[in-house]
Amino acid sequence: MTASILMTLIMSFFMSVSPVSLGATILFTALFTAMVISLVTSSWFSMITFIIYVGGMLVMFAYFAALQPNQHISNWSWWLVMPLMTVSVMILSPREPFNLSPQSNMVSSLYLHHNVILIIFLALLLFLALIAVVKVSRSFEGPLRPFEYV
Repeated sequence: MTASILMTLIMSFFMSVSPVSLGATILFTALFTAMVISLVTSSWFSMITFIIYVGGMLVMFAYFAALQPNQHISNWSWWLVMPLMTVSVMILSPREPFNLSPQSNMVSSLYLHHNVILIIFLALLLFLALIAVVKVSRSFEGPLRPFEYV
């Protein structure tokens, strides 16, 4: 069943007619991925994955809104096609039992005693990336593209 839903989401990438519809498809894919991850591993890992996807989508939407603020989206018919394709593929696909994979222990093995140095290094790397982004960005310079108000 997961393969059929994933194929439906991949097919809906090709029906996207605007960046907003493509973003919605990516958001649905992220939600589905988070649900599958929550079945295999712990739920907090899937929540963090979904929050990262949503944060990336917000950044992409900010760039899109800054570059093309008044784009008209003409075709919303894919909103009707995508759920119909999902339901039809789910009904026609054979039911397969869900197996927990041995990879569910990978998250807990990350916090073993011999991996402490790796965790500290990754935390410092993320902290330095945060400091670099804060120093590079200047909020007083305004938007990415100047708007002409008429």
